[in-house]
Amino acid sequence: MKAFLPRTGAHVLYNLALGSALLLGAPAWGPWVLASRKRRKNFLDRLGMRMDRMPPPSGKERIWIHAVSVGETLSSAPLVGLLRGHLPEAELLFSTVTITGQETAEKVLGGETDARFYFPFDLPGISGRFLDRVRPDVVVILETEIWPNFLAECAGRKIPAILLNGRVSERSFGGYGRLRFLFSRALRCFTAIAVQTEEDARRFRLLGAPPASVAVTGNMKFDVDPPSQELSPLYSMLLGEKKGGTAWFVAGSTHEGEEEAVLRAFAKAREVNGSVKLLLAPRHPERFGSVEELCLREGWETVRKTRASGEGGAKLPPVILLDTVGELLSAYAAADIAFVGGSLVPKGGHNILEPAFYGVPTLVGPHMENFREIAEVFGDAGAVVRVKDAPELADRLAHWAADPSGMSETGRRARELLAAFRGATKRNAGIVERELARRRKERE
Repeated sequence: MKAFLPRTGAHVLYNLALGSALLLGAPAWGPWVLASRKRRKNFLDRLGMRMDRMPPPSGKERIWIHAVSVGETLSSAPLVGLLRGHLPEAELLFSTVTITGQETAEKVLGGETDARFYFPFDLPGISGRFLDRVRPDVVVILETEIWPNFLAECAGRKIPAILLNGRVSERSFGGYGRLRFLFSRALRCFTAIAVQTEEDARRFRLLGAPPASVAVTGNMKFDVDPPSQELSPLYSMLLGEKKGGTAWFVAGSTHEGEEEAVLRAFAKAREVNGSVKLLLAPRHPERFGSVEELCLREGWETVRKTRASGEGGAKLPPVILLDTVGELLSAYAAADIAFVGGSLVPKGGHNILEPAFYGVPTLVGPHMENFREIAEVFGDAGAVVRVKDAPELADRLAHWAADPSGMSETGRRARELLAAFRGATKRNAGIVERELARRRKERE
């Protein structure tokens, strides 16, 4: 492995720029840090000023996993679980950069990891102190955290550093590309780079990563647990209507301000296809009553799911209000088209993987910040349809109602894309185990 050499001009410039930014920015960030106990702890820990809180060497093999913040921490949970099961004698240490990431790690991974702490600032000497204290056998970095000093210290100690779930967006690629003279050396310190897509692999290679070290393993954020096969009575009720010719439009996890748009879009769809019915599932139970009143004000015959009955050949009214918790997946399983809420209003969106499990053509609004990467991947592949506002939602839904088979290709792509991405966690765990075994052999 070719290490990043501290004597290079690029490294010196990087450290000068980093140090200058820290010192010159002190009047701005200093009061902000001092105003919060949590921020003070984060800052001091990352400077290595409280090393007594770090786990001392124990004699056991150690895997240090690093995730920058909340999203990466959550997606790491299946990986941590697999490593814990496959390597029960090893210690799993977990670091984050942000306070919220650390709090999430304590909550989600507390029982699966042996220690949790903050990642060091990438300043000369600090990373080395952390590594000398922790003495990991393998370092696992999630997403695209490329820290030249830290990686140089790993390389100098011959500690395998692995990048998992790597991704380089088009915007980031331009930024890294302008500093290729620096980051190409840092990338050569990784013993393995596992990325999400072929495009990510291409970009990493162009940035200077050794081609042999780069592999496409998929996106761990797609490795969510599949839905239970034990579908609720709701599914049977909706399926019974489908056999009679009903086409179900399921609007899931809707927020205030979205139900009006959904109902108007539904009205437009009913104008061209009277067999379309709506199942409306508000996100928050406390809104069930107000949403029911809205449906009635809009002139729709509506029944709550808890009061509905499809027995004895009775036909369900045009609108079903899902007033239970935990049955939305069953509704998606019976859907012909879905809208995932929290996306027409600025709430960050909800999980489009749930309808994708069943190959349901899915519409979302412009606000998908909470699921940005997944929405981008699905959008680029034509596996989800994004609308910019309520009128476009109505137009899309009416178009589908006029030709229900027209969006079947979108649903098919969604299911196939999800299947293609699944398994990334298992493949990535295999890379960690391989590098740990290699490290063990070198020590023998």
